[in-house]
Amino acid sequence: MGLAVLSGSLDAHSLLMPDQPYPLQEWDGTLATLRLAAQTHKPAWLAAMMDNMTLYAACRDGVVQTLPVSTSAAVANNPPASPCGIAAGEDSLVLAWDRGRLGDEAPSWSDFWDIARHPGKRALRLDPRGTLEIALMADGVAPGDIYTALASPAGVDRAFRKLDQLRPYLVWWRTPEEASRIMSSGAALMLSTPHDRLADLGDKASFAVQWRQSLRQKVSWAIPRNVSPEQAEAVLKMLRDQTPLHDDTQDAPQDGRDIRMLAVNDGFWAINYYALQKRFQAWLTATP
Repeated sequence: MGLAVLSGSLDAHSLLMPDQPYPLQEWDGTLATLRLAAQTHKPAWLAAMMDNMTLYAACRDGVVQTLPVSTSAAVANNPPASPCGIAAGEDSLVLAWDRGRLGDEAPSWSDFWDIARHPGKRALRLDPRGTLEIALMADGVAPGDIYTALASPAGVDRAFRKLDQLRPYLVWWRTPEEASRIMSSGAALMLSTPHDRLADLGDKASFAVQWRQSLRQKVSWAIPRNVSPEQAEAVLKMLRDQTPLHDDTQDAPQDGRDIRMLAVNDGFWAINYYALQKRFQAWLTATP
């Protein structure tokens, strides 16, 4: 058994891994996959890396283990997002575009919506998280004002009105692998995608990345509930002593102020996810 890491991170070399004894395998990062893995007699993984919203839900539902409190100074300086998690770095959701069809000049989220100038399909994650933030940035809301806007009914309405404009041109991805397939097949001219998925395409990929107004999502390690106490103790010690981290910004501009990255607000989504997911599902199934 080994550690489950974010899909695409091995090819992208985005893991900062000290010497550790466990083999690595990638997974799709979804709560459904985690639930299935936690129900097996033999654990699929000793620990899994996931975004913090998945961690919150898995911890609440008992899919992963509550971890004993650590008294170490390192943990005190970097407290976990959940009693079930250990901080594991950050993941980026970026704008990618097909240079073969669109050229080398990087588009913005506003260009993403400009079907008249850049005709073709667009792809977004089938989830309100990230998608609503992108819609508001495309509508001119500054990254620093996104969650103030989304905290109001008017701001939520504004995000969905913006999505209405793209409805006929949208294709959706649920997992990072699906984002890769969209790029490999040319099914969309532009899309939001985890940055690591670009490495999966290889050197001949025609897609390039725009880091401006990218989204940064914190990720954590968690231990599935079916890992035995002895195994959990051993892997927990390794994770706390050596803390393998994810960082996909090696190719990003070094001054984050210039590209105005948006830090995904885990606290906002912990409170508002289910209401906005219900609204998102209603929007998806509504007749245009």
